[in-house]
Amino acid sequence: MIQGLSIAGDVFWIVALALMASFTLAVWKRLGPDARVPVLWRRDEVLMRAPRAVALLAIPVGAFLIGAWLKIESRAPHLDLTGALVVLGVRVTLAPLFALLQVGRLQKALALLDGETR
Repeated sequence: MIQGLSIAGDVFWIVALALMASFTLAVWKRLGPDARVPVLWRRDEVLMRAPRAVALLAIPVGAFLIGAWLKIESRAPHLDLTGALVVLGVRVTLAPLFALLQVGRLQKALALLDGETR
């Protein structure tokens, strides 16, 4: 039962990471290799920029690392059914939140960049 819960959590992380990778690749192809992408802004004012690789890959890499840690925790030998359900709840909650965070940041960064070119 606990192994099944761990696998269910894996499915959520795999789907979330696949969505993040897909959206990130689409934006990566739109931007030039020397692009400085907005990573921090207030309304429509850019406060900080980063190189394309850093700006686009920070959240997916962070999500992967957190997901890997949660995967290890979900298979801990001392974990009982209640603990497995709690870990599953955390994984099922965080996976789509990371995906939404990445999509929102990419959308806002592209909007800011498009506004600068007009």
